[in-house]
Amino acid sequence: MPHIIVKLYPGRTAEQKKQLARQIVKSVINIAVCKEKSVSVAIEEVEPDDWAESVFRPDILNKNEYLVIAPGYNPFEKKDRSEENGGQAEFKIRSYQDADRSAVIDLWHRCNLVVPQNDPHKDIEMKCQVQPDLFFVGTIEKQIVATLMAGYDGHRGWIYYLAVDPEYQRQGIGRRMMERAEAALKKRGCPKINLQVRTSNSAVISFYTSLGYSNDDVIGLGKKL
Repeated sequence: MPHIIVKLYPGRTAEQKKQLARQIVKSVINIAVCKEKSVSVAIEEVEPDDWAESVFRPDILNKNEYLVIAPGYNPFEKKDRSEENGGQAEFKIRSYQDADRSAVIDLWHRCNLVVPQNDPHKDIEMKCQVQPDLFFVGTIEKQIVATLMAGYDGHRGWIYYLAVDPEYQRQGIGRRMMERAEAALKKRGCPKINLQVRTSNSAVISFYTSLGYSNDDVIGLGKKL
């Protein structure tokens, strides 16, 4: 009587959860050789700030005898290494690669950048077709901790998907990602950068203001095609 519990960050729609559950049930039936009526799936949402203590410590840490597939991260080791290096782990910025997709989307979910009306997979696919060199990822010890999409339409530059892992925020990483994007856009001849921030997001507005961005007193309009 298999019962599967899936724990993940908030952000997936109800339909996405149903699709995930259906695929899990299908795989269990085919591989574990059991009847569909004997399989059940539960999906629990866990906030990013609670993940280490609510999921990693009780379900993953020191559970090697039960884990069939172990994750490629350890939030506790990461903190330990940072302390050993005086908090100065090397941060690098490079262009996005196809192998980065799952880590990038996971980061976006943890930073609450994924909304129902935008499919992150499609957003990545579209960006990889247009100015892919302006899609940046920031890494620490090969772990993706930051992302930024930039674009230039020949008149203005734009910034999207600036994300910094919650555990690495307030360390200047967001500023360095913006500096890299600004340099790349300036090299293309871009005279000005535009970006959009929800008026309710005061923390992000303060961040961009500290980088020299100001309110242009315009209304952002959009139309789905």
